[in-house]
Amino acid sequence: MESPGQKQPDDKPVLLDAIDTTVCAIQHRTKLYRDLVVWVCVVSLASFLAVAWLHRWLALAGLIMLVPLTGAFLFRDSRLVGRWRNGILEMVHLRGLDLAMFRKTMSTFRYLPPNSLQAMLSSLPSSCQETRQETPSLEPSLVDEYEARQQKDTRRIFLGIGLLTFALICLAVGASLGSVTLLLLGGSMVALVAAVVRICQRG
Repeated sequence: MESPGQKQPDDKPVLLDAIDTTVCAIQHRTKLYRDLVVWVCVVSLASFLAVAWLHRWLALAGLIMLVPLTGAFLFRDSRLVGRWRNGILEMVHLRGLDLAMFRKTMSTFRYLPPNSLQAMLSSLPSSCQETRQETPSLEPSLVDEYEARQQKDTRRIFLGIGLLTFALICLAVGASLGSVTLLLLGGSMVALVAAVVRICQRG
């Protein structure tokens, strides 16, 4: 039998738990970004070295890999933020986390990247009442507006990255083989992707 003074893991203050979760999420996002920078440098350096070694500009086609690498980063970063948000909403619903106090406390952490922190906090509902309505554990069949937007953005990322990668491959192969058809196809797809991006930004 446990003594009355003995604390369980769940006795950790919910505000402190939320702060730790947020700091950990930001650290993971920072690591993802650093990994992306490393891979961009590696791929870029390898492509330019291949050009110098082979004396063929076609070796720069290796830079096409930067497109799916960026897409993978965006996808993983979005999933990470989504898991953090769901965890915070669960703390509000099950453990009574005060969102206003949480936001105020997090704003005092000057060592955290302000843009990343504010973007994460802005994804949370503005009130506890809205939070309880949006908490996934209440009714799994319902998806809140943020989750729906995230799913839509994820589909756009995969579609855009896939089309852009295919278009760049067409341009590279077309330039290598001297195929006007592939060059026109690749150029058209790049223009299509650019147009879709502008429309999404306006929307």
